Amino acid sequence: MQHRFLRFGALAACISAAPTLSVAADDAPFAAPAPVVYVSDFELDAADVTPDSGPGQRVRRLRGLLPSGPGPLGHDANPQDHATKIVNEMADALTADLKKGGVDARRTAPGQPLPASGWQVRGVFLNVDDGNRLRRAMVGFGAGQNNIQVAVSCDSLASANLPPLYDAVEEADSKRMHGAAIKLNPYVIAAEFVMASGDEKKTIQKTAQQIADAVIATLHAAVQ
Repeated sequence: MQHRFLRFGALAACISAAPTLSVAADDAPFAAPAPVVYVSDFELDAADVTPDSGPGQRVRRLRGLLPSGPGPLGHDANPQDHATKIVNEMADALTADLKKGGVDARRTAPGQPLPASGWQVRGVFLNVDDGNRLRRAMVGFGAGQNNIQVAVSCDSLASANLPPLYDAVEEADSKRMHGAAIKLNPYVIAAEFVMASGDEKKTIQKTAQQIADAVIATLHAAVQ
């Protein structure tokens, strides 16, 4: 029986209270043929920051309005390049971990048409603002953007219409907030993704393994 989507778990109203992806992968091999899983690039926004060489540049950089060089999330000389790097490393690590778990995992390019069978893994990087609203995480706005989490779903492509990961939230106030406010759908779950100086690659790899374990364990349950 094909499932419209897999429920990794319920997500609390505040993402900081959500459970992490800690499901241990089933060590038993999949019956041939192995399930095919298409790994899509997770969504991560980059700030529209254009460095300048004027006298106010250093002041703005110190205030966190401009990136201050390579390093953890938000310290980029080029936020778009850093966002692309994080997305690529996550997709590559997740694809590799799924393959190690006996899944026929295939990374897909943005906009690539998907078949009507198999599974799709999707995700979005998130943070929480001062009002406990979920926002799409952004690269390029200073050290305050280091506490990042990721929401993930695994959907059966046999469904005619895949459910969205989230819905946009219209905001009545005019505060300048970084990243679009969103409301996650209830079938996704959040994994902690805390960026620390010098540990970015290690954090990505650890998070990818947590996601792969959850996907593999859930696929075992679905194909029995």
